[in-house]
Amino acid sequence: MAWVLFDYGGVVSQWPSEEELESLAAVAGASVAKFSDAYWQRRAAFDRAELDAVRYWQQVGLILGHSADYDSADIDRLIRLDTDSWLHLEPGTVELIAELSAAGHRLALLSNAPEVIAAAITELPVARYFEHLIFSARVGAAKPERACYEAALAILKATAEEVIFLDDRTDNLTAAAAMGMRTVRFTDSDQARGELAALLVRDLK
Repeated sequence: MAWVLFDYGGVVSQWPSEEELESLAAVAGASVAKFSDAYWQRRAAFDRAELDAVRYWQQVGLILGHSADYDSADIDRLIRLDTDSWLHLEPGTVELIAELSAAGHRLALLSNAPEVIAAAITELPVARYFEHLIFSARVGAAKPERACYEAALAILKATAEEVIFLDDRTDNLTAAAAMGMRTVRFTDSDQARGELAALLVRDLK
C-alpha cells in the first residue's frame, strides 16, 4: 500500500496573510517588503535547526539593522506571531485527509518547519490523521535536499516508489520525483483529490 505524504505550508495550511505579515513587519521595524526579504534569508537555517528561534530573530533583526533594538518581549512576540501565522488550515485539504484516513490509506506529513512551529503543528487536531509527522528541524535537512527525503523514507520504512508526495512547490516535487516518488503538485484540494484518486486506483490494479 502506498504512503500519501503531504507537505504542510500551502497544502494543509494556508500561507500567512498580508495582515499577519504587516503585524510581523511592524514589530520587526521594517516595511513588509524588507521584512519578507530578511525573513527568508535565514529561514532555511532555522528550518534545519541550525538556529534556534531567538538566534533566528536576532539575525533577521541584524539584516534589517534593528538587532540591538529587539528585547526579549519583541522576540517573544515575533515568535508567537510567526507561529500563529502558519496555523490556519485549508478546510478542503483537511477534508481530503480525513477521507483518505477513513479509506485506510497510510498518511504522513513532511514539512520544512523550525521546532517551535513543528511543536505547534503537532498539537493541531489534523495531526492525528498522520502516522508520522516529519519536520526538517527534527531530521536536520530541508526540502528539496535529498537528505530530507532520505530521512523521510527511513522513518516511513518505505521505498521511494511506495510514496505519493503532494507539495505546492515545483522544486520540492522535482527532487522527490528524481528519487522515484510519484508526485502531485497541489493547487487546490479538488485537483489533488482527483490526481490522488487516479494514482491510488492504479495501485489496486
